[in-house]
Amino acid sequence: MNDPHVVAVHYELKFEADVQYKPPLVLEIFQGSEFDIEVEGSKVRMLPKIHFADRQSARTAADRLARNWEVLISLEVGTIGARLVYEWTEIVDRNPTTGVIELHSEMEISLSAFGTASVIRPFNKYPTAPDSTFNLSPDTEFIWLRYKFYKEGREPLLSMAYFVLSAINARAGNQKQAAKDLNIQEEFLKKIGELSSGRGDSLSARKMTKFTVPLEPDERVWLEKAVEKLIIQVGRSWAGSPAQRLTMGDVPPL
Repeated sequence: MNDPHVVAVHYELKFEADVQYKPPLVLEIFQGSEFDIEVEGSKVRMLPKIHFADRQSARTAADRLARNWEVLISLEVGTIGARLVYEWTEIVDRNPTTGVIELHSEMEISLSAFGTASVIRPFNKYPTAPDSTFNLSPDTEFIWLRYKFYKEGREPLLSMAYFVLSAINARAGNQKQAAKDLNIQEEFLKKIGELSSGRGDSLSARKMTKFTVPLEPDERVWLEKAVEKLIIQVGRSWAGSPAQRLTMGDVPPL
């Protein structure tokens, strides 16, 4: 090619077996800074807004956006298995040689190990557009993995939530500073600490005393949703304190 230009990077949105995805077969367009995104059914096309001359450079940028979006989609839908599976990169020659036809092909083998779940939830709309302020930084991915362990049944809710809170407090130096750095209402973090360290039973409690009581159903829901919101807030902190404040009003009331 004389002047190759990447037109689009193509993906397919797939879910674990616990999600039945039947989106509307209409074209939806999300505007972004690096890419505009076209979604049609399960097909996703990322359209670069800047020039990429080769497949690898375009994929590096598009895959980063795809990974960020996968986490946000997973949290929105309530699964841990949202995947944007790469298919192919569309490249054109902006200065083709007259009479010469170039054919380009590529093959991407993707092996996906999707689990089997007893409850299947329908998801019949397109996911919310990517959050341009969210970035799956190493800190964010670390707590996201602990959350995944919990969702996979590999770790109790209470120990996972306590660890996540401890990790962000340790990075900031203390809880007050963590609340300031991450733009979180301090009461929000205190409630996570109260529930994760002082509740539970013989199988789930972080520590057991004669005063320890199990979580109520609404407290369990609150704690899980609070950690999900915390993951997003930490992901928004990569470029500084997030502009969007996280408060007790952002989770179901207790």
